[in-house]
Amino acid sequence: MNLLSAFLLGSALGSINGFICRILLKKNLDKSDKKFFSLFFMCLFYKLLFLVLSVLILRYEKSIILIIYCLSLIVSQLVFELKPLKK
Repeated sequence: MNLLSAFLLGSALGSINGFICRILLKKNLDKSDKKFFSLFFMCLFYKLLFLVLSVLILRYEKSIILIIYCLSLIVSQLVFELKPLKK
């Protein structure tokens, strides 16, 4: 794996994760606060678990490749959270 493929893979997987979590949160926006916030924290832990599992899979790669992958994954997931959710 080289730097470009690590960046593209991290961006693609982060976009998919961010999109899935955004759709789930948008569907449950009008539900009770307890259900919405429990789903919010489940999405947060899902993203964290995905990042940890990705690092475990890529642990034998060079550290710069791992850093580029993780940064692109995190930034592309956060892009979906920049726009506020609306009903």
